[in-house]
Amino acid sequence: MKLIFLISFLLLIDIYFYLGIVSIINKLVNNKIIFKIIYWLACIIVYTGIIYLVITYNKKTPSLRFNDNIIYTSLFFVFFIAKLIGSIPLLIDDILRIFRYLFSFLISSSHSYEIGRLSFLKKSALIISGTLFSTLLIGIKWGRYNFKKNYEDIFINNWPSSLENYKIIHISDLHLGSFNSITKLEDVVSIINNEQANIVVFTGDLVNNYYHEAIPYLKTLKKIKAKDGKFSVLGNHDYCDYVGLERDSKKWKENFVNLLNLEKEAGFDVLLNESREIIVGNSRFNLVGVENWGAGNFNKDGDIDKAMKKVVPNIPTILLSHDPSHWSRVILKSPYNINLQLSGHTHGMQFGVEISGFKWSPAKYRYKEWAGLYKKANKQIYVNRGLGHLGYAGRVGIMPDISILNIKKEI
Repeated sequence: MKLIFLISFLLLIDIYFYLGIVSIINKLVNNKIIFKIIYWLACIIVYTGIIYLVITYNKKTPSLRFNDNIIYTSLFFVFFIAKLIGSIPLLIDDILRIFRYLFSFLISSSHSYEIGRLSFLKKSALIISGTLFSTLLIGIKWGRYNFKKNYEDIFINNWPSSLENYKIIHISDLHLGSFNSITKLEDVVSIINNEQANIVVFTGDLVNNYYHEAIPYLKTLKKIKAKDGKFSVLGNHDYCDYVGLERDSKKWKENFVNLLNLEKEAGFDVLLNESREIIVGNSRFNLVGVENWGAGNFNKDGDIDKAMKKVVPNIPTILLSHDPSHWSRVILKSPYNINLQLSGHTHGMQFGVEISGFKWSPAKYRYKEWAGLYKKANKQIYVNRGLGHLGYAGRVGIMPDISILNIKKEI
């Protein structure tokens, strides 16, 4: 039933978009029949592909099968989102046509009013749709694994002078259920190890849902090196909450335990509402990790009070928390002296613009802190843009992120 509803909805989009642009296309090509055949043949192929993927869907993810199903689903997404966004000018045009039609009734005049579509808006629909379609395709081809190193100097007022330029490599949101290349993850590990980090921190979402998505990558994850340790926390996707399993069920518990064991086997110290005292020579700082806490309907397993119980007072404290909303909703209002929070989760929506001195993404309308460093009073948060991808197997403008953070003493 859901499949029938989905196909019906997509068909309505196709019909609406086709009727809106067909007159413009007919002016550009000599043979009107060719465009009609190509358009609807492409639609039939896409519908057939969607039906096939739904019918043959297997809960084993691409990471285990190394197939290209996520590419196919992303192509279907691109195909329809381009037409959906491209339909906005057509919808605006239809609203204007309604007003013009009413105006022709209400105003007595000898003149007749044209209520056909405006050529400008029809052309806009075609241009917007074509631009978005090609841009998202480029994001799949060249953005998906275009790993980028993002350097950031972060100043903490009570940071030990002996730990000046202490290097933290921050990664997040691997979503290994969407990867289909061990070689690409090997590239990530090589980039990380070449930086010779003091510590490596991972702020959650190792998988999409199931622990076994990460199994093919275990040997590669083990190769990540850091002088003072590797630490991680869980993200919302690590709890297997999106596949209908009850948390008190045996299957859910087994998946959760296996995920924790897998991360530990990969060499990560998983912080579950707890802290560690990092000691380097005669200097030290607190590293605290909470389980996922997200605003809205996201799970709220994070317990900052529990996590801070054993923290050593009067030394710097760095918090690992997957969702940046935890910072604005909880941490800023808490009595704890947390100097820096490291988060992920947003992916920068895998789409946007990020150039020197300017960054924008639709993610900013959902999260005030969505990429990079933010400050408020004496507290700071750094949000990683994510290394992997979810849903759309691509990146446009906001590249897969390996954040290299140099911690300095604020003077």
